Amino acid sequence: MIAFDPNSACEQAKAHYYEYLFGDTKKCVSTHMHGHIDGCSSCQAEVRRLKVILAEGEGNTAGYDSEKTAAITTYLRFHFVYLRAFVGCKTLKLFLPTLAIPTLQVSVPTPITVHLDNCQQCTEDLKAIRRLKLTSKQLGRLGQLLAEEPGIDTHICSEARNKIASVGEMTFEDVSPEILRHLCVCPECRKLLYEDRNNRIEKLAQYSDQSPLSCDAISPADIFDYVIPYGIEPDHDPQVMFRKSLTSHLINCPRCLDRMQKLHDTVYSILERPESGIVTRYNILESGRESTIDGSDGLYKDWPIEVQVSDNSAETGIVETGALEDVTASLEPETNRKFSFLRRPFIKLAAAAAAVILIALLLNIPTARALNLSQISKALEGIKNVCITTFYQNESNKTQEIWISRTLNIKMLKAGNKCTLWDLNAKSEKSKNLNTGSIEITKLEDALLLNIKKTMEGPMTLLPFNSMPEAPEDAKWLPAANENTDTDISAEEKYDLIWTDKKSGIYNKWRAYVEKKLPTRIEWWEKKRAEEDYELLTIIRLDYLSTTKVQAAIRDAGF
Repeated sequence: MIAFDPNSACEQAKAHYYEYLFGDTKKCVSTHMHGHIDGCSSCQAEVRRLKVILAEGEGNTAGYDSEKTAAITTYLRFHFVYLRAFVGCKTLKLFLPTLAIPTLQVSVPTPITVHLDNCQQCTEDLKAIRRLKLTSKQLGRLGQLLAEEPGIDTHICSEARNKIASVGEMTFEDVSPEILRHLCVCPECRKLLYEDRNNRIEKLAQYSDQSPLSCDAISPADIFDYVIPYGIEPDHDPQVMFRKSLTSHLINCPRCLDRMQKLHDTVYSILERPESGIVTRYNILESGRESTIDGSDGLYKDWPIEVQVSDNSAETGIVETGALEDVTASLEPETNRKFSFLRRPFIKLAAAAAAVILIALLLNIPTARALNLSQISKALEGIKNVCITTFYQNESNKTQEIWISRTLNIKMLKAGNKCTLWDLNAKSEKSKNLNTGSIEITKLEDALLLNIKKTMEGPMTLLPFNSMPEAPEDAKWLPAANENTDTDISAEEKYDLIWTDKKSGIYNKWRAYVEKKLPTRIEWWEKKRAEEDYELLTIIRLDYLSTTKVQAAIRDAGF
């Protein structure tokens, strides 16, 4: 079993790299930890590389591909420290600020990202931080704050409370960095500062702001330093000292003060949020061994890893130490190979895994973050109601509309001058002639009912194959090229599945435009010879509806 030692110096230092790079290290980092980072060649190398990307202004790194690669490699090392370790929300919280930096987006599964994949609360926390659009320096200070252990220091509280009025007025000149830090980490003093802003809002509520500065022009990044002054050095920070027009507006604008309170709530709800109950464990599969753990609905199917997810949220709401011990007891015995985090920044196996996965990253090979065919198929299986409109390109003006409601257990088809409604609960088929308005009702036999039901199940015949193992050997799944067919189509993701029909010799291409794992548009293409261009045959538009809208469509059809 791996000797995971969370108390090793390098492991502890990881949470303070932000402070070391951006903060007042003498005040924010203990002398012991500062000395370790200063004297540790491994930590120094990682800090130097990481600084390339974490410096304020991501654009400054343009053109330094080797430095960026080195920084991302180092960043992955931080993630892989947690190989075979249990990762909960408290650990993930340390990585939220770097996960919000666009330059450091990682498309490969790591011990950190798999927790994010499986924990909705951590995902929402990350979205909240991304919406703030903070600078890298601000994200660095936020990382320092999230790594802090909250506590009350009675020796500083008295002095800090005397400065609350100054901080509330956003005049930091006579406030020390130590006091600003304390106001961020002490729950009691932080509450008093929050109440001070509330009092100001109440007093200003009867007045309208006369400042020429528009509230809409002020971003969360503009007000972040005044709400979270952690790591601010008033004597050396021009952002705080010389933005008089901004501070003058903020202190007199109840709307902006209210926005500051909401930003405060956002940050500290993340800081104080307890464990969700989701605990993940990431392991590299040894060569030749198949995973015994399904894990995350096949999300990592194409990677040589296994991910174990334990969900205690329904039972306790938080993860206690005992819950972790229960998870440990349920695992299969580990191999006898031992590793130590004391000897290297991360273990050999993790290094090898990171190196292999990095190849995919650097060569732009589709990664685990990209959707696979199985995920789209599974997403389609989970929908309740959909309208599928098919446009046949070679047959002028020919369209077909299908409404499927798994909630109502009905299917309705409109094609040409006929509309048909199958009601599986009533075991009936209603056919309407759209020219005459006449309706025929037929009782359905069980065999026909079963056939209709099959067309409503699974991915509803929208996919050529439900997974890549079902596809021919030459089939390729890859991100689609940027060209569009007849219009500018926007989608989060776009994929092509390309294969050759061995019997007919026809070259096929199936393209999906995907939003939140669900296709919103599907295109079927084909060509008869390799040297020819693909011809677009069919376009399918998918609209995901509420049950109410399906019922309205049935009424509009006259049923």
